[in-house]
Amino acid sequence: MGTPRERDSAQPLAEELAFYESQKAELLMAHQGRFVLIRGAELVGVYDQRTEAYAEGLKRFGNTAFLIRQVLPEDPIDTIPALHFGLIRAHS
Repeated sequence: MGTPRERDSAQPLAEELAFYESQKAELLMAHQGRFVLIRGAELVGVYDQRTEAYAEGLKRFGNTAFLIRQVLPEDPIDTIPALHFGLIRAHS
């Protein structure tokens, strides 16, 4: 199985992401649109702003890995701002 450090480097935040997915339906009912702070298989807190969740994560865990995720029905799609605003073009 490896040490915690080896597991973290192999799949960072795998446990946190699995926990989020397992709790997603309940989180959507109670906290849709808010930000959750997750460490391991524990919901640490729910916050209105991402910055609040980040500050609490740093305070409690220091500069280590923890998950902050906005509770949304679908995961947001990352965009490239320059592509979105037509500053660059994508060709297939």
